[in-house]
Amino acid sequence: MKQKLTFTYGTETRDVEIDPDLLATPLIAPRPSDGAPRPPREVLVEALAAPLGRPPLRQMVAGKKVAMIISDEFRAGLHETILDVMVEEMAAGGPAEVAVLCGTGTHDPAIYTPKIRQWTEAASARHGLPVTFVAHDCDDPKLVEVGTTQRGSPVILEPSWLEADVRVSAHEAKHHYMAGYSSVLKHVLPSISGRASVVNNHRLALDDDSQAGQHPLHPDPARRSNPFSEDALEAFRMSLAYTVGPDGTVVDKPAESFLIDMISDKDEVFFTRAGDPELVTPQICAAADRQAEFTVPASRYVLLSPGGPPASTALYGVQNCFDMALLGAIEQNGEALVFGPCNGRPGMEPDARGLAPDGKSKALFWDNLVRFKDTPLEEAYREIHDNFKLYLWKTWRVLRLFKRDGIRIWIYGELSPQILAEGGFEHCADPQAWIDERVTRGDGKFVAIDGGNKLLVRPA
Repeated sequence: MKQKLTFTYGTETRDVEIDPDLLATPLIAPRPSDGAPRPPREVLVEALAAPLGRPPLRQMVAGKKVAMIISDEFRAGLHETILDVMVEEMAAGGPAEVAVLCGTGTHDPAIYTPKIRQWTEAASARHGLPVTFVAHDCDDPKLVEVGTTQRGSPVILEPSWLEADVRVSAHEAKHHYMAGYSSVLKHVLPSISGRASVVNNHRLALDDDSQAGQHPLHPDPARRSNPFSEDALEAFRMSLAYTVGPDGTVVDKPAESFLIDMISDKDEVFFTRAGDPELVTPQICAAADRQAEFTVPASRYVLLSPGGPPASTALYGVQNCFDMALLGAIEQNGEALVFGPCNGRPGMEPDARGLAPDGKSKALFWDNLVRFKDTPLEEAYREIHDNFKLYLWKTWRVLRLFKRDGIRIWIYGELSPQILAEGGFEHCADPQAWIDERVTRGDGKFVAIDGGNKLLVRPA
C-alpha cells in the first residue's frame, strides 16, 4: 500500500503517494510542542516575570528612555501579541520615553511596516503609554555611525536606538540559512543598520561557514564558526557600547539591554526566554535545535515544501529552504521537487511576481542568476565577490547548488517553464508523475520535507 504525503502549497496543500519503503525517513516537518498549546500571551508574560541575568523589564525602564526593536512584516510572526505584551510590561514601569523601531533592514518601510505601526499605536492607546514609532530606512541620512567591525562593516544605526538608556529587542528566532540562527544579532545588523553596514556584512554570506546551524553563541563550541554572525555579534555589542548624547555626539557610554526571544509560529510559542541577550540566545539556539533540527541520510531524491507564505510566494524566499533543508538531505547530483506556488503578492510589479518581493531584489537576485547560469563557478564567484551587492548571496547559493553540487531542481508552481529555465530551474506540471517516473528508475530513495524554511536538515 502506498503512503500519502501532504505538502504545504502556499495557503493550500498538495497530496502525493509513494511506497513507504522508498522513503529514507518519515515525512520531516517542524515538531509539535510537548503537551497542550498555551496562549502565547500567557507564555510571554511568564518569561518576562523570570528574566535571566536581568531584573524585570518594568524595573529596568522606570524613568528611563527606552527603545525596542521588532521585526517587520516580511517576517510572519506574532507581532501583534508581542507588541501588546511588551508595551503593557513597559507601561507598568513608567518609562520617560519609549520608541518602537520596526527593523526593516533594507526592505521598503512603506511596504513592510504599516501593520506594525497600527499594532504599535493600538497597544499604546490600550495601555496608556505614549510610544514613538520609527520605521527604519537604511538610507536615512540621520543614521549614526559608531565604528567599524574587525571584518570591515561600518556600524551605522538608528539614532533612536543609540539615544536610549534601555535597549530592548522582542524577537522570534529560528534556524537561518546564512546567519545560522535568526537571533537577536539580526535585530541590529541588518534590521536597524545603514545600507553600507548591511552590504559589507552580507558579503560574508559567500563564505561556506556562514551556514545554518552555526552561530557564535551556540552552546556547542564545535558549532560556533559563522563569519556572518560573528560580524553581527561584534556590531550588536558595539550598538550597546555607545550612546548619542543630547548634542548629537557619540560617546563611549554603555546602555542596558534586554531581550525576549522565542521559538514560535502563527498560533503558538514553543519556547521563550527573557533577560540578558547573551544568556538567552544560547538557550534559544538549543531550543530551535530541539524543535526543528533533523538528521537524515543523504538521498538521491528530495520532495520539499518551503511552507506557507511569505516563504512560498517567490523564489527569492523559497531559496532559503535550499540551504536549510535541501542541502543537508540530498546527495551530490541529486534531484529535488519543490512545492512552491511562487504566485507573488497583490499589487507588486508584474515582472517580479513569483521571482522576488520587488523589482529591485528581482534585478539583483534573479537577473544575475540568469546572467551567471552558464558561467564557470569560480568566475561567477569572483564577479559576485568583487562587485558585491545585496541579494547576490542568494544568487551565489543557488549557483553553488547547481554547479558545485550538481543538483537539479524542479518547481511545481505558477512560474512558466520558460521563466524557470532562464534561471536554471525546471518546471514540474504533475508532482505524482514526477515521483512515479523516478520510482521506476530504482536508483535511490526519497526524503520528504514540509516547512523547509522553518527547520534545519543536517546529513547523518
